[in-house]
Amino acid sequence: MVFIALWLDGKFYPLLLLPLLFVKLYDKGSLSSIGVGSRHLGISLGLGAGAGLISIASYYPVFLHYLGMRPASPLGLGVILTDLVWYPLYEEVSYRGFFLGVFARRGRLTSGVNLALNLVQALLFVSVHRHHVSAGVPLLLIPVFILGFVNGLVFLGSWNVAGCVLGHALVNGLAHLLQCLGAGIA
Repeated sequence: MVFIALWLDGKFYPLLLLPLLFVKLYDKGSLSSIGVGSRHLGISLGLGAGAGLISIASYYPVFLHYLGMRPASPLGLGVILTDLVWYPLYEEVSYRGFFLGVFARRGRLTSGVNLALNLVQALLFVSVHRHHVSAGVPLLLIPVFILGFVNGLVFLGSWNVAGCVLGHALVNGLAHLLQCLGAGIA
């Protein structure tokens, strides 16, 4: 039920409360079970920066493919806050923290079950970005999938969502930067 609600409208900001309330009220657990906390923070941030770089490397060729094919969207404070703060926080807590935190087995990064769950959450993450298809840029789903999968590995390796948020924010930030620079080139 939580995932159906999260999948419907990511811009409805109180939705971030759903996974947090589920863990605290229904599951009666600690938020650390979904990666919210300071445990393994340094490892998570280091892995998250690496995941961001991997995802950026997958994004760049797609960006070049679409260069000049679509206008850059205006980059205002609202877009920056939404794309560099809100979506990384909301999506990482929901997909990596909540989904993997609830279903995956802690301490088993490469177990078949955890890798399968990571694949499922990455595909759910791609489905939330289905708007890229209707916007005429379906190849953007490739770096979205890579970001989701690699950030899933970051979470499974550290059980902390902070690095996932960092990697996601890096990718979104670079995507906007490239769009702005690309608008000047095209």
